[in-house]
Amino acid sequence: MTASMSMVGFDVVADPPAASRIPFWRLCLRGLSCCAFQTNEFTGIVFVIGLLVWSRYQAAFFVLGVIVGTAVAQLMVSWPAFRHQRTSVFRDLGILGFNAALFGIAMGNFFKVDAALWATIVIGSVVVEVVNVVWARVTGFPYLAAPFILVFWLVWPLSSSIGLHKVPLGAWEMAPARYIPSVFASLGSTLFTTSITVGALFLVGVALANWRHALIGFAGGLVAVALAIHVHVVGGAISTGYVGFNAVLAALVVCVVVKDDIRLALLAAFIGTWIFSFMNASWPAPAVASGFVLSVWLVYVLTKFEKVFWRRAEPEVCGVDVFWQNIPTWDSELAPQPEMK
Repeated sequence: MTASMSMVGFDVVADPPAASRIPFWRLCLRGLSCCAFQTNEFTGIVFVIGLLVWSRYQAAFFVLGVIVGTAVAQLMVSWPAFRHQRTSVFRDLGILGFNAALFGIAMGNFFKVDAALWATIVIGSVVVEVVNVVWARVTGFPYLAAPFILVFWLVWPLSSSIGLHKVPLGAWEMAPARYIPSVFASLGSTLFTTSITVGALFLVGVALANWRHALIGFAGGLVAVALAIHVHVVGGAISTGYVGFNAVLAALVVCVVVKDDIRLALLAAFIGTWIFSFMNASWPAPAVASGFVLSVWLVYVLTKFEKVFWRRAEPEVCGVDVFWQNIPTWDSELAPQPEMK
């Protein structure tokens, strides 16, 4: 028997006992792929390979985070208080695991590797996942990467008291930035690396799930790089991908979560770049992925306001809040399929 869940304009069909038929390791791979808001096991494998190219520790933190997060999600969703069609669907698609994976590589990027870091990643991943599941159960508002960002910001001021050692962040190199290499570095920075090779693998991984999303992500990075070069941002910040990764995710995620509209995607990339710059200059902790989260939320709200402002009653073909539609997986029948209205 299947169950139907309405997600603002679409009925998402899910099979409640499906998770019992999906091996745990496949749920983890789906969680890794959801770092690019896809649901594809091959994408998750490519992301792990990319991180292995960059750092074996970062690859380990990535996998450790998703394992802990997925295990906690499985446990919590089995409890009556959190058992819901939305949380079940999110669990099956891997959506409940990716925040913990991002927390792992974010911690590995900003702190020195030692026993305290390993312990913090495990404990923090549990906390991230609790926030994740509670948010998914209480509201349908897209939380995106907010759980991992909030927990990371909580850990940052407490780091010295729990034995963590911050990596020294020096000034950016005064060097010229080139467009295409900087865009690929921006793609790589979505996984907290500065590698063009990792960026290329990230693009390949996304393309395996949805080639259109890969192109949109590349276009988002190009928007940020072009803007940064135009306003004379320090070249090192551009060429390492630091400036552009929020724009990559903002453009990609708008097409997945809000609406598959190139105009909205590029608007989100532009806004995400500005918000990230603002947060980076004014926030007492690393801005991490806050630029893309806040920009997607803003575009989401704008799409709601637009209907009221113009008093339109258009049927939604792609809809708002539709997560991970038509994503090819090893058992594609488990991916949510929208009903055309």
